[in-house]
Formats: sequence, structure tokens, C-alpha cells
Amino acid sequence: MKVFMVHEDPWNAGNPYIYTLIEGIQKSHPDCSMGWGRDNFWSDEILSYDIVHFHWPQTFMGKDPHTEADLLHHIEKMKSSGVKIVATCHDLEPHYDQFTDKAESMKIVYSNCDAIFHLGNYSKTLFEVKYPNAAHYLLPHHLYDTVYTHFPTREESLKKLDLPEDRTYILCFGTFRAQQERNLILTLSKQLADKRIVILAPSFMNIWWHSFRLLHKRFLKWYYKCRFHIYCTGSTWRAVSDENLPYYYGVADIVFIPRLKILNSGNALMPMLFGKVVVGPDCGNVGPLLHQWHYPVFSVNDLKNVEKCVKEAFLLSKTGMGVQNRKGQLCEYSTQAIAGKLYDAYTQIASSASGSSISQI
Repeated sequence: MKVFMVHEDPWNAGNPYIYTLIEGIQKSHPDCSMGWGRDNFWSDEILSYDIVHFHWPQTFMGKDPHTEADLLHHIEKMKSSGVKIVATCHDLEPHYDQFTDKAESMKIVYSNCDAIFHLGNYSKTLFEVKYPNAAHYLLPHHLYDTVYTHFPTREESLKKLDLPEDRTYILCFGTFRAQQERNLILTLSKQLADKRIVILAPSFMNIWWHSFRLLHKRFLKWYYKCRFHIYCTGSTWRAVSDENLPYYYGVADIVFIPRLKILNSGNALMPMLFGKVVVGPDCGNVGPLLHQWHYPVFSVNDLKNVEKCVKEAFLLSKTGMGVQNRKGQLCEYSTQAIAGKLYDAYTQIASSASGSSISQI
């Protein structure tokens, strides 16, 4: 069986999602050949694959000279040659103003899919109505347990990141994609009004930094640290390195997801690998995930309860809930478990006759 992942370079994608699944499948099923690459996608070589698996089509097309019409024609050519088209529903639409001009590429892909994978029941329920001709699979986001195997202590982490010991830390990972998300963190800081509680937000300033000289950057970092107790530790747009990431979780008392508009988030799963309690928005697939593990969620339509949710999370963390849940989360969301489910789905999809319906597993 040959599967093509539609991405230029899965090992340089900004997160480990695709490449860990590739490695997970190839470890247990070396008979499954995996391909990727922009040039390979647009060449006739793509016709030799059994399955072509799309991830973030709007991003792929946003960095490509081809048009949406080219994409549609290419997909039609693949389907006429017997290639099965599948996609993982990472997003319902582009985030804020990111690749909004390529939103049509998402509709083209989803409309032509033989099967769509969902990270939660929220999108699965929506798409079963919107795209009834596709088979819909529930495939939860996996933990990156094959990537992060080092779990430093709080003491080691404080020393590594040069942070004071007498603070309580809220970790906010991920790129801040719009001012609304920064405002959420500013609101939380004002509600807490406690200088002993630090919000670790590495990427809080990144979107602005290219516009300021070094002196201005330093002033802004100082301002947010002193005025709002927000530590902007990042210095570029890039994510925190794999080497340093465990130390951030090592110091975190809880993790907060600063999103008001979201379907899925790997940042909701990553804390579970490190045994942390998570606070997040009650929307998309994220809300039900956090409800499942009895973590606090806030309403994106009424931010008055954000402080209450955070304080509840502090209490849950002190009871050890995050650590207690970790065993069950590892069992359910390990890379091996999710990669195995994906391979089984691939096998069923590839073996189905062209044009016939695919039963869900």
C-alpha cells in the first residue's frame, strides 16, 4: 500500500503531527510506503499511490503557484486513475486572516474526499451532513510521546529557563494569531491581579517584533512583564525548540489555551503527556475533549468566568488530577495507538472498490 501525505516536508511542518504518524505506521507496518513533497504531488508520480492524504490544504496552496482550478483538475485526474482522496479535518476554515484567499481549496478537497478523518465528534457530526458522500472516521489527535521522552523536574526547569521559584506559572503555548487572543491573555492577567502568578507566553509578541528595533523590543518585554506579569520568552516566530519544550511544561502549574475560535488544538493534548491540567475554550473539538477529562472550560462568548476556570485548574492541579489522568490519556492517545487506527482505516479505504461506499471503523 502506498500513501502520499500532502505536505512539502513533514519533518519541517512547525509541529510533529504528520511525521510522527508516518514513523508510527512505518515502524509497525513497513509494507506501507509513504511519500510527500510539493514537486511529487504535482507530478504524474502521484498516480502511483493508493491514497493521497491532505492536511491543511489552504496552507499548502497558499505557498504554491498553482491555482484552485489546478488543484481541482489534479484531484479529478487522481480519482479517475483510482487514487483515493482522504483528508484530516484540522480546520473548518482558515484561521482569522491566514490564507483566507485559499479557503476554496479546503472546500475542493473536502468535497472530493472518499474519507475524512476527524479529531473529535464536533466536526464529524457537521461533516457527515455537509459531505455525505465521504466516509467519516474518528481519529483523535495523538500525543507526541515518541518525540518528548524527557520529563525534567520543576527545579531543573526553573534553573534551565532562569525563572524565579516563588511564582505560580500558567503556560500559554502556540502562536498568537490575532489581537483577540492577546486580549484574552491581558484580560486574564487583569482578572487575576496577582503578581505571584506568571503567564508564560513565549510567542505573545512575535507578530509585532519585525516592526520594532531592539530597544523597543526590550521595552515591550519589560512592560508586559511588569504590568501584566506576562513573560514573553520567545525571540522569533519559530516554535519553542523540542529541546526546551519539556522545561516549559516542567515549570507549568497549569496550561491555558488562548483561543476564542478553534476546532482542534495539539496544545490541548501536549499538556496531558506531561501530566498537566488544561484550561481551554468550550468550542469545537477542544471543549468536549477537556470535558471528557474533567478539566475547566470557559465560554468564548462570556469571558467573565476565565479567572474562575483558572483558579479551579490550580486546585485540580494540587490534587494531582493531571498526573492521575496521564495513564489513561497515554493509553488512548499514544502515537502507536493512533497510528494503528490510521493504518487500519487506510487498509479499508484502499481495498474498497472505486465508487463504492466505505464503511466506517
